[in-house]
Parts: sequence; C-alpha cells; structure tokens
Amino acid sequence: MPIKGLTENHRLIRLGKIHLGIKVEKLDPKTGDPVYNTRGEVITYPKATDYFVCPPEVQAVYGEQPDRLDVIIPVEDDELWCNQYYRQYSRTWGLVCRGDGETCNRKIDRQTGAIANRDSKDVVWKEGMPCPGRDCPDYQAKKCQETMNLQFLLPRVPGLGVWQIDTGSVNSIRNINDNAAMLRAVCDRVSWIPLTLTLEPKEVINPDDGKKKVVRCLNLRHDKGLLEILEARDKTRTTLLIPMPAEDQQPLDESPEDEEDGLFLPEAIAEQSVAAEQQDAAAEHTDEGERDMSSTEFWSEVGGIGIDHEDAFGMLDIKDMGRDWLKKGKTYREALEIIRDAVAQLAQQRMGLR
Repeated sequence: MPIKGLTENHRLIRLGKIHLGIKVEKLDPKTGDPVYNTRGEVITYPKATDYFVCPPEVQAVYGEQPDRLDVIIPVEDDELWCNQYYRQYSRTWGLVCRGDGETCNRKIDRQTGAIANRDSKDVVWKEGMPCPGRDCPDYQAKKCQETMNLQFLLPRVPGLGVWQIDTGSVNSIRNINDNAAMLRAVCDRVSWIPLTLTLEPKEVINPDDGKKKVVRCLNLRHDKGLLEILEARDKTRTTLLIPMPAEDQQPLDESPEDEEDGLFLPEAIAEQSVAAEQQDAAAEHTDEGERDMSSTEFWSEVGGIGIDHEDAFGMLDIKDMGRDWLKKGKTYREALEIIRDAVAQLAQQRMGLR
C-alpha cells in the first residue's frame, strides 16, 4: 500500500552549484602584495565573470567557459525554482537576514537585540520583523541585497538532480521573471520546456558615478519558434519535488560590502559564508585524529543522499548547526552518521510495510 504524502512525492537531489564569478585576492594598490585580515588570512572578494563557472562534469559537456546552458525547469513553484529575497550575510554567522520588502526573519543577538555579528555569542532567529526593503539602513549601507536562487535540470549533463545558480544582479532577476511571465502567457507553464540559460552582455548605468558600463545578465531563451513552444505546452507534465535552494553561499556576481573585520572588502564577502570558511580553515580533528568535514563537504554529502537542510535538522533534533551542534563540541562527521542511520532506518521501515 502507498503512504499518502510520501510514496507519491518524488524529490530530486541537488547535484551541485554553478557560479557567476570567481574569488580573487585583494592586493595593496601601492605594493601589489596581498592584503590580510585580522585573522592573518588573505582577503578575497568575488569578481563577476562573462561565463558560467562550472564543475568538471558540466565543463565536459559545454567546455571550460560556457555562456549558454541547456536547461529544463522541473517545477512550477517559483519559491523552489527561482526563489528571491533580500538577503544579508555575516562573515561569522552566514545568512543573518532574509526579507521580502514587508517582513523578514533575522538572526539576532539575544543580549543586545541587534543583528548577529562577530562579537555575538548567543543568537536566535526572530521571525516576522519589519523589512523596509531598499529603505533599510543595512541595504543602503550595501550590507544587504536582492538575491535569486535558480534551480534547474541540465539534461545534457550526466546525473539525475537539480543544479543551482545564485545571482545578486537586479537585472538578471528582472530578466528571469520577465522570461517566465512570457512563457506562462504563451504556454501557461514554465516547467518541462527545453530552454537555454544564457549570460549576455547588457549596458547599464552605474548608480555610483552615473557612467555607462557593460555587465553580464542571465536570460532564459527558447531557440525554437513559437510553434515548437506551443507543442511543448501540450506535453504531459511530470510532478516532482526539489529541495529548497541552499542559502549558505552569497552570489559572486554582485554582492554587498562587508566591513565586519574592520577592513574594506571591495565588493562583498567571499563565496562561502564565513562560518563555513572558518570551519574549513580550522580543519578540526576527531578523536581518531581524522580531519573533520567542512560545512561544504557535509551539506554536499547530505544532499547526495536526498536530504535537505530542514530534514537534516529534524533528524539531528536541532534548529541551527552552529549553535545547537558545533558549539557543543560535536562534529560534522557525527552528524552525517546520524543522518545516514536515520535514512537507513526509514528505508527498512518502508520495506517492512511492503
């Protein structure tokens, strides 16, 4: 007998991320030497590229620096395939605020009530706070920005699962929304239609100095004619579930400023939330002397077995990985073993019901 709410729901795993920029070292303009932060680490900042920065399996199909990818959107729910919010990141706590222009969820310091920073010891997520959008002091100070998390299939790349791209470009967000609106006007859907995701040059006005500049923006294209689109409209849809987009990394194409270390980063914090960077750099060891996993390695393994963040936290009986797990002296490897055991037990229970 099928289990209602479980058996009929098919979830795709996240195979990986594709980026719109790379990390480069900040150099002293006088000496040309790398600039270091207060922890003795070389400061890096994101720099947008005119091509998709792809992992090896995608490069094997499209080359090292593609600007076009064949994609399929697997769901209609915009919250899943083109999730978009105002987001603010901290070098210490990762994502600390997410809002929609009306309300937001903020990670705050319990003692001060202010947004969590590097001096915070005890933090908690507070929901339903007002979000003034672009009128927010943090947005105007370039600590917050609009972001979009795109999730899609790459039908020409081996593997069954979704890929994710994060962008902080308002022009790219508008393009994707406009492209989706046009597709729905013609086909009454965006899912399961062969599309091309492109990175195209666009001339814009720099708000800082009023001068023109060329930036690269995302677009969804359909290389066929209108008749082919209308034919795609009539094809049977497949219902799938995909995980919520990962929010642990900040976009590399356009990002806010970060002065948390007392040093100016030209455009943003680096690709990973610093919580992950510090854990990677520390390379903590288990009792057996084995290097603990990094945050990125852990979530990659978790995603590989089809578990999203929410399910992982439920299996670990926690609400926050840093506060409820790592700060208690536990490791990522311990967490992964618990999650694997829970998945195995669930599989055995399903087998017993057949």
